[in-house]
Amino acid sequence: MKVLGIIPARGGSKRMKNKNILDLNGKPLIGYTIEDALSSRLLDRVVVSTDSDKIADVVKNNYDVQIIKRPPEYAKDDSPIEEALLHTVEYLQQEEQYTVDVVVWMQANVPIRRKGVIDEAVEKLINSNADSCVTCYEIDQIPEAMKIMNEQERLIPIVKDVDGVRKQEFPKRYLLDGSVLALRVKNLFKSRGIRKAHIYLGEEVIPIIQEKKIYTLEIDVPEDLTLIKYYMGQISA
Repeated sequence: MKVLGIIPARGGSKRMKNKNILDLNGKPLIGYTIEDALSSRLLDRVVVSTDSDKIADVVKNNYDVQIIKRPPEYAKDDSPIEEALLHTVEYLQQEEQYTVDVVVWMQANVPIRRKGVIDEAVEKLINSNADSCVTCYEIDQIPEAMKIMNEQERLIPIVKDVDGVRKQEFPKRYLLDGSVLALRVKNLFKSRGIRKAHIYLGEEVIPIIQEKKIYTLEIDVPEDLTLIKYYMGQISA
C-alpha cells in the first residue's frame, strides 16, 4: 500500500500575502509541515502542490521534496481542495506511472504538530475499513444557538425551536483542524465534481481528537502569527 503526503500551498492568500512562505522564527511557514512530513515513517513520498513560482522557489532552495505545479483553475479562492489533491494524484499516475492508495493532506499553515500524529493517522486508517482518519478538536460553542442577520439587519436564530438550552444537553461537537487528513484515494475519485463539505472523507471517518490547543492552531491572519510565536516560545522554554 502506497501512501502519498500532499502539502497544498496556494499563492493567492488575500488576508496575508505570501502566507505559506512567511518567516516564522527563521524558517518559512511551509517548512514546518514539510519537515513533519519528511519525518514520517509511513509516507512513501511527499510532494508540494502549488500554483506559485515564489513558493516553489522557496521550497526548492530549502527542502528535498517534489513540487507539482498546480493549474490556475485549481487554485482559485473557491476551488475545492479535493481538486488540487486529485490533480496531484492524476499527475503522478500519468507522468510517472506512480499510483497511490492513501493520500495524507497536511495544511501548510499549521506549523505545530504532535510528534507521530501523521503515522498515527495512517496506521488507524490502513488497519481499519474506514474511509479516512482526521485530526480534530472539541468546540465549546453551540452552533444551533448562534444567530444570523436577516435582510432587515436583525438577528434571528440559525435554527428555530432548538431543543435544549444548556450546553450539557447537546452532544459534543468537533472541528477538523487541518493538521492531518488521511484518506483513501478512491474517495477522491468518487467525490469528483460533487460540491459538498468534506465529501472526500467518505462516510466512515476515524477521529484523532487533539487534547491540546497548541496542535490546532492555524495561521490565517497576522494576529495568528503572534499567538503561534508565543506557543513556540512555551515549547522551547
